Amino acid sequence: MKPEAPARRFRRLRRLLMASVVTATFGGVLATVLFTAAWVLFPLPDRFLAPGDPGALVLDASGGVLLDIVGADEQHRLAITLEQAGPWIPEALIAVEDHAFRSHIGIDPGAILGALGSNLAAGKVVRGGSTITMQVAGLRLQHPRTYAGKAIEAFRALQIEARHDKDRILEAWLNTASFGGNLVGIETASRAWLGKPAAACSIAEAALLVGLPNAPERFRPDRHPEAAIRRKNIVLDRMLASGVISSAQHQVARAEELLIHRRDSSGNRRHVGWVALQRSGRGRVLETTVDPTLQAVVESVVEQHARDLPTEVDISVVLVEVASGSIRAMVGSTDPMDPRDGQVNGATSRRSPGSSLKPLIYAMAYDRHRLAPESIVLDAPLDYAGWRPGNIDRRYRGRMTAAEALRSSRNTPALRITDELGLASVIAGLRRSGIALPLDTAGHAGLSIAVGGVEVRPLDLAEAYTMLARGGLHQPLRLIESEPATPTRVFSTEACRAVECSLAPDPGLEGGALPFVVAKTGTSSGLRDALAAGWNARYAVVTWVGRFDGGSDPILMGSRSALPILDSLLTHPTLRTNRPTRKASDWIVRNQVGAGLATTLPRLLEPRNGDCIVASGTTVRIDPRIETDGRPTVLLLDGRPIELGPITVGIGTHELRVISGTNPPHTIEFTVEPLIRTVAQPADTIEADHAMQ
Repeated sequence: MKPEAPARRFRRLRRLLMASVVTATFGGVLATVLFTAAWVLFPLPDRFLAPGDPGALVLDASGGVLLDIVGADEQHRLAITLEQAGPWIPEALIAVEDHAFRSHIGIDPGAILGALGSNLAAGKVVRGGSTITMQVAGLRLQHPRTYAGKAIEAFRALQIEARHDKDRILEAWLNTASFGGNLVGIETASRAWLGKPAAACSIAEAALLVGLPNAPERFRPDRHPEAAIRRKNIVLDRMLASGVISSAQHQVARAEELLIHRRDSSGNRRHVGWVALQRSGRGRVLETTVDPTLQAVVESVVEQHARDLPTEVDISVVLVEVASGSIRAMVGSTDPMDPRDGQVNGATSRRSPGSSLKPLIYAMAYDRHRLAPESIVLDAPLDYAGWRPGNIDRRYRGRMTAAEALRSSRNTPALRITDELGLASVIAGLRRSGIALPLDTAGHAGLSIAVGGVEVRPLDLAEAYTMLARGGLHQPLRLIESEPATPTRVFSTEACRAVECSLAPDPGLEGGALPFVVAKTGTSSGLRDALAAGWNARYAVVTWVGRFDGGSDPILMGSRSALPILDSLLTHPTLRTNRPTRKASDWIVRNQVGAGLATTLPRLLEPRNGDCIVASGTTVRIDPRIETDGRPTVLLLDGRPIELGPITVGIGTHELRVISGTNPPHTIEFTVEPLIRTVAQPADTIEADHAMQ
């Protein structure tokens, strides 16, 4: 066979080279077309990096667990930002998982080739070569560890890098990685294993946490502490090699002894945790104002008194620190583990307050100087269009002081005072005090609001009584530490002290060693709800005793079942205070109410002087009621004559003046305020099924 001529060999080599170039070009074009088509047809989902369904962790003021709940997928998950991860965790993650993270485009060809060689040598996938970005994609896709799965992860990693910056990708890894058991995310792991936020972790603690996702179950620090420590040391070695830490820091971190923490969510504390969660929402750690010492005191007192009550009767308590308005303790029901009643929080359930709103009504009258503690009021039969309210003892005492009427909880004086102050004004005053009332309260309850004809939440009642204890300054109760507190004045300090003196007259008013307790009880009609509300120099307390099914019981009287609990709390060694030194101010009564004193005609019966009317919009329609002697009458609104009959007025303070004949005119001022809408809360707090038992 003749040897092939050089020219022929050259032509053949050229054809082969050209075919290779054409094939490579075609293959490259085809790969580019396919890649582009996949990029367009399978875009990165908008929420690809978003954390999964959030859980929540609610803590007391010392970091103890009040409530720990999981997401819909039964995973504990608490998302944080990269800034909240602290200085060491991100650096440890890059050092151990992807040292080229800041420079690659989502995939690291060198790492992939090295992993491919190791896998071919082993005959199986033993090394992934995944970047942090690819790991984020894998955590979301949950693909098996195959070559096809890795290819898809790489494709998604390129898409992730094209849309998001590096910090956002690091944040996604920290929030989606698994850390053993059902713990997802670095913050969840830090709270669970170390009992602290991720931002507070030391170098050694950061290394421990970052090392766990490599094999979460094999490195679980509670089950395999030695393996976890070995993995921690590997991370520290990588941090040293990459220059993240110095040799001295490395040596200290390797020698640091780590204390593994396990959370305990036992105790009667889930109800207050759920209230905090409703205020703030899931997905993060909530630090509350609950004092664990005071919470334990309240739980102990509730347990002690529950022994003397029927098994179907429950107790709810709210304890508030007067100065700050912070909720320091709450018990929703006697036994939160009860399968029927344990899920209901009586502190947030709407119940009849009985007579417990009377101190607020008297405060309104005191504040307007239309009543004083020594004013004479009338306890006598009433008839409101067929409604004949009476007292609980079915007796009437005639003329008596306002202080005695409030202290002995006489109904007819309270109704007379409410009527003469004006129902709209009383309702507005209750709302300003913190009592959330429905818009139709006036039509639904009428004057019976003074004697328990409207349902309120014990939590709202605690807010109002805290205002009285604070001397008339109101602010919403604080349960979350970060909640703002902006006080507004509702009543004068003198008016609140007058209520205090009315409820707690004592020769030792100037001070003394006896425990100081101001209290008012309430009993609903039919003996269904027993309440006691009061305060001392430091704390305000509301206790409710009743049945969640609405049943009645002879024991459900405020003085019989609720007041002893309140007294046990406010005189407890941890909570008790001595009577403060306060002098009763001289009182000027401008317009007495309740004694049936007549005025000259003409006069305005409705609205009354000082009334505050709440408007659901920017205006409100009112119908002035006038009493005259029959002579021609002129009505002026803000100095302008108007026709007799219903009128529409806007937000602000207005003057009404009625003139009849040559008699002196009668002038009153009233205010129209906009309705302050609050977030609606369910009457009964039913806890979700995801609460960690």
